[in-house]
Amino acid sequence: MPRLRDQLTPLSHLRYLAWRALPRGRAVTLRLRSGERLMLRPPPAEDLATAYEMFVARVYQPPFAIEVATTRRIVDVGANCGHSLLFWARHYPHAHVLAFEPHPVHLAVLERNVALNGLEQRVTLHRAAAGVGQGEISLLDAESRSSTVDVPPERALRVPLRDFFDTIGPDPIDLLKMDIEGGEYALLSDPRFAALKIRTLVLEWHRTREHPDGKDWCEQVLARLGYEVTPGLWTGQENGLLWARPRGSEARA
Repeated sequence: MPRLRDQLTPLSHLRYLAWRALPRGRAVTLRLRSGERLMLRPPPAEDLATAYEMFVARVYQPPFAIEVATTRRIVDVGANCGHSLLFWARHYPHAHVLAFEPHPVHLAVLERNVALNGLEQRVTLHRAAAGVGQGEISLLDAESRSSTVDVPPERALRVPLRDFFDTIGPDPIDLLKMDIEGGEYALLSDPRFAALKIRTLVLEWHRTREHPDGKDWCEQVLARLGYEVTPGLWTGQENGLLWARPRGSEARA
C-alpha cells in the first residue's frame, strides 16, 4: 500500500522516520520528491492524514480532462492546513488561488506551507468562513472536521464570516473546490450560486442532521443548475466527493 514516506526525498524520509518515532514530537518540515515542502504537526493534529489524501491518494485528481493552460482562477473553500493549495499550485502552474479558511490554528500552518513553497504571490487568503452573509460565526473546533454552527457549544471559536458571493465577485472560476463540513448547503441553496460561471467544481458533501441525504441532495441541485455530475474517488456513509462541470462541456473538452 502506498505511503506518504514513499513520496519523500531520501533526507526527508529519514527525518520523517525520526519524527514518527518520537512520542510527542514537534512539527516537522518535509520535502516531497515532486518538489513541494510541507509542515506536519504531530497527532492529534490530522496533517499526516490530509497529506496522504492529497499527495498519495490524490483525491483531487479529476475524473475528466481539465485544460491546465487555461486554468487561471481557482477558489478553494475550506483550505485547512494548505495541502490542497500546494496540490493546485503544482498541477495548475498558471493559476491564482483564492482561499477561505477560518480556523486560527489551521491558518498558521497554511501560511507556513504557503511560505515554504514561495506561493505568496499566487494565493489570496481570506481568513474567514465562507457563507451567505457577513459578520461572525461560531466554529466547532474538531480538527479537519471543524464546522460552523448556529448554536455554539462552550468550546466553539468565534471566527469572521465572509459573504462568499460578494468576496469572489462575478469573474469566471476555472476550478471551485468546496470542503466545509456541511456549509456547502447554504452556498448551493443561495440563488446567487446559479449565476456563478464555474468550469469545474469538486465538492465534498457531508451527511448532516438537516441533510441526511447529502449526496443525493447535492447531485440533484447541481443537475437542476445544469451540471453534469461525476462521483469522485471515494464515497461513504457520512461524506464523499462529487465532481461537476456544465452540461455539454465534456463535448468541448
